[in-house]
Amino acid sequence: YYTSPGNPRLSILSEWLSPCDVTILGRINGLPDFYQYDYQTVCKNGSCIIETNQLSAFVWIYFQISTNNTSCLNNSIRGSLLVHSTECLYDSIGGTCIKSYPTQRVMFTTYYNFLYIPVNRNSNTSSIILNGNDSSIYSYEFIVDDRNIGGTIHLDFEARLQSHVQSNVNVSILGCVSKHQPHRYRDCEIDYRIYINQNSHVTRSLPYPEIALWYLTLEYVCNGSMNNCDNASLALTFQISSSSCTREQCGTYGVCRILTSQQNIFSVCTCIAGYRGYGCTDSSYSYVSKYLPSVLFLTLSNLMFIPAIIVAIYYHLYIEALVYFFNMFFSTFYHACDQDLHKFCMFKYDGLQLSDFIGSYASFVITLITLSIIPRAVKVFLFVLGLLACVTINSRDRFDDLQFIALISITFSFTIVTWVTVSIKKHRLQPSLKRLLWITPGLVLAIIGLILFTAVETEDNYWYIHSLWHILMAASILFFIPKKLEQNRRRIQASDLDPNVHNLSTHAVNRGATLPDEEENNSSEII
Repeated sequence: YYTSPGNPRLSILSEWLSPCDVTILGRINGLPDFYQYDYQTVCKNGSCIIETNQLSAFVWIYFQISTNNTSCLNNSIRGSLLVHSTECLYDSIGGTCIKSYPTQRVMFTTYYNFLYIPVNRNSNTSSIILNGNDSSIYSYEFIVDDRNIGGTIHLDFEARLQSHVQSNVNVSILGCVSKHQPHRYRDCEIDYRIYINQNSHVTRSLPYPEIALWYLTLEYVCNGSMNNCDNASLALTFQISSSSCTREQCGTYGVCRILTSQQNIFSVCTCIAGYRGYGCTDSSYSYVSKYLPSVLFLTLSNLMFIPAIIVAIYYHLYIEALVYFFNMFFSTFYHACDQDLHKFCMFKYDGLQLSDFIGSYASFVITLITLSIIPRAVKVFLFVLGLLACVTINSRDRFDDLQFIALISITFSFTIVTWVTVSIKKHRLQPSLKRLLWITPGLVLAIIGLILFTAVETEDNYWYIHSLWHILMAASILFFIPKKLEQNRRRIQASDLDPNVHNLSTHAVNRGATLPDEEENNSSEII
């Protein structure tokens, strides 16, 4: 039991359904002073009362039941134990006496699912009738401890007039939710005030309440004459309950989850489709209307890889074409699965995401290796090495940008070194100036895409900025793929007509796209 500093005395009322006198032996331990109070009393005629001095913290009550009449033990002894303050609690201003009524907390199986029922009432709700003749202020106390601080307290009210009143008479109930001691409406914090008008239904929620003994205080207000108010009876039905999230629901666009953070367990609504708020009811940033365009942009923008795949196949760069197809395929289906409302997942989301990241990384690495001036056989070896590196770093942490930058930097540096080495060896610029001018637009597109991806892309503009990133990256590949002049294509076509050149042309096809200086006798030229 939790008592607040304003409690003058504590009363323990015990009632037992037994024809015999029952002796109760017990002990009360309290914090923070670690005091101890032992008690013994005999419950005659089925009831007894134990009173203690002022308490101000958590109280543990232990008791043992015994009887001297052994015949009474033939039947089980059942009873109830009611703990409440015995004197008035005074509000901070005016010193008005407010009688507090205890509630019993009923626990259910799910997290934070409790119901507070006023003691000695069989119903789950409480009903009181107020009128001008009744000047009482009703206060109900309910405890919040570590078992329900991670949920939400719900207060539901329904007020109905019991008799007809004149139209100019307004009857209402003013409520206040407070900690430690009850407060009237005038002294209540603004966020904890409750106004209940006649013939109305009001619901208030208190998310993540603090550990304390809370009070719900209600008072009757009538702005008419004394005669009119005396006859204006207002019946109020209310219920105090606790649940996870907002009654275990988070609206249409949210899911209620139980999370753990630093050994604290709490409920939270995980919102989707841009909805926000504690119950996912704030649609200020909703993008439900943009759902279809966003899905189409993110998925269909990957089709821009098709031209790069066709060009790579045309120039017999089959490994590059396969990697670009892999990137396009898994990026398309990953974004089809990475949706809030309606999703299509070929297999597990995590597997699709990993495949998409590996495909994206591998496209960068293999394109840069293709630009290097080395024999094709060495390129194939580096392709496999680069692909294994992409799998490894993405398995470690696919969201670590530094490892991606490091991998691209190493690959790009290697390509530049091959260019410089061959240029020094051949005493002329390699690749040629014409080839470098052809690469430049692709480099510009790639840089723009990287800037958009790293600096401009946010959660709000993700659907079109990331789609633009797909388009720019796929378009840049068209400028990076090595291309042969018509002369080399004629030689490949001639191999079908002249068997004397069959071996030479086959050698050219197997090598794939090569630079002119990779082999002294290679007459093809790169543009």
